Amino acid sequence: MKGFFSTFFAVLAALLVLPLLLLFGLGSLVSSFEPEAPIVEEGTILVLNLDENITDSPRMPALAQGGSLMEMEFVQTLTMLDVIETLDAAATDDRIVALYINPTGAGSISTTAHIEEIRSLLLDFKERSGKPIIAYNEVYSQATYWLASVADKLYMNPQGELNWRGLASQSLFFKGALDKLGVDVQIVRHGTYKSAVEPYMLTKMSPTNRRQTEAMVESLWSCLVGDIATSRSLSPELVDSYAACLAIDSPKSALSLGMVDGLKYNDEVEAELAALSGGKQAKKVTLGEYHSTLAPNKISPNKVAVIYADGDIVDGVGGEGIIGSTTTADQIRRAREDEGVKAVVLRVNSPGGSALASDVMWRELKLLGEEKPLVVSMAGYAASGGYYISAPADHIISGRTTLTGSIGVFGVIISGGDVLEDKLGVTVDVTKTSPHADMGTGFRALTPYEMNYMQRSVEDVYGVFVDRVSEGRGMTHEAVNTIGEGRVWCGLDAKKIGLVDDFGGLKEALIVAAEKAELGDNWRITEILEEEDELTAMLNTLMGVKAPRLKGLAGSLESVARTIEGGSSVQARMPYDITIY
Repeated sequence: MKGFFSTFFAVLAALLVLPLLLLFGLGSLVSSFEPEAPIVEEGTILVLNLDENITDSPRMPALAQGGSLMEMEFVQTLTMLDVIETLDAAATDDRIVALYINPTGAGSISTTAHIEEIRSLLLDFKERSGKPIIAYNEVYSQATYWLASVADKLYMNPQGELNWRGLASQSLFFKGALDKLGVDVQIVRHGTYKSAVEPYMLTKMSPTNRRQTEAMVESLWSCLVGDIATSRSLSPELVDSYAACLAIDSPKSALSLGMVDGLKYNDEVEAELAALSGGKQAKKVTLGEYHSTLAPNKISPNKVAVIYADGDIVDGVGGEGIIGSTTTADQIRRAREDEGVKAVVLRVNSPGGSALASDVMWRELKLLGEEKPLVVSMAGYAASGGYYISAPADHIISGRTTLTGSIGVFGVIISGGDVLEDKLGVTVDVTKTSPHADMGTGFRALTPYEMNYMQRSVEDVYGVFVDRVSEGRGMTHEAVNTIGEGRVWCGLDAKKIGLVDDFGGLKEALIVAAEKAELGDNWRITEILEEEDELTAMLNTLMGVKAPRLKGLAGSLESVARTIEGGSSVQARMPYDITIY
């Protein structure tokens, strides 16, 4: 079946690109894809309502949840850099009198660490500007409540809901199903904690995986509880106890226990906002709308470049949500060769992937770091291959809830020849020039000799991985191995063991990079993105709007095909995808 998925996804890409061409072509005749920038009046309130997706790197507009292609309800995207610029400008803009948090839109925030980062930016906005923040929602999840708890006044609907019950981590295990189907799975790995392979070999967590998962969940919970307790002037022990005994069972209990400041209906909150705005109705502007009014970045010959490593790591060309080694290495090289770029921030949001692709990018980053400051800003994930490419940095900054580390490697060999014969009556025969020519085709299990060959490959890659981290972090090989073995760490714990240097987000990383390059205030930010393909450039010229990167779309689909078909056989990938509900 080699090549099947590549052909399939190539056809799928073509089928998707054609409707997009028609969509944006018709859109240019009927109306502008992007609305005109609003006029920001005196007394305007900046609104964080998740009408936009907040992502790490620039993305195509996404179809709204519950929307359909026929309805054409798209959610625009804001990057974290957009959010930073928006809140910085609003803090000193006299026309903006307050900020309103009302997370009811169809958009979303990418990861837990992104929520932490935005929350920190909101606290900075409040401290710098002295402007009030008001929050209201009918139903608060634990994530949206954590974000909203920065508010000076925190309201909920009198019949609403506040979900406050603690965090849990659940994992699915497939061994039982694979056994029933007769699918054989062989595992090679280095790292006692490298649990990405456990679903295929066990029916429950191993003791080591349980230990690391419990530690991560506790660290994440301590961040939420500590932040909320500080903002609400409560003790962490009290806030934790509310979850332990399910104390928040109604809006009235949330009010009496100090988790909210009032129970109000939407019209009552709107009246309060109108009073702040100085009229009968509140004048509002969303983050995305306000950002569209901002002047271009300041003029300076000195550039601090941002390069995004956002998504799964694969060999070759990348795309949206895919870090391709060829694509990203080219961006790193361009930053190194650009004399105007005085420092680089690598923004990493990746659970890892191909070990070979990670090493290709590591080499380019090492060369860059030898010529100019290189700072890594870790977003939601910077683990396994994501940590591999972070290792050459002069300085690593992460969130407390960033998932990082996972210094380990593995390989999974699946063989389904017996399934084909037992279930479908399909048999496989082979001719070969040497005993191992059909190794890894998926039609037979590996022999002990071949498994030993694979294990040696994994051990070699792990040894190089540890060497890269040892060199980059100034630690001994033994010290890295002790905190490695595939273990995933929260940023909160990663700082204690030397995997990261400081807590913070992209804003702090940019400041550190400028300081290391000794630029003072004379610098500007530039993003180094995938070079625009001819088709996208033509659409942008004809339509006068920013069209999706069609090459990136096709590249993403091709990358999925490469991942399914195997790509690099040795993987450096994190086993977790954590969401707070």
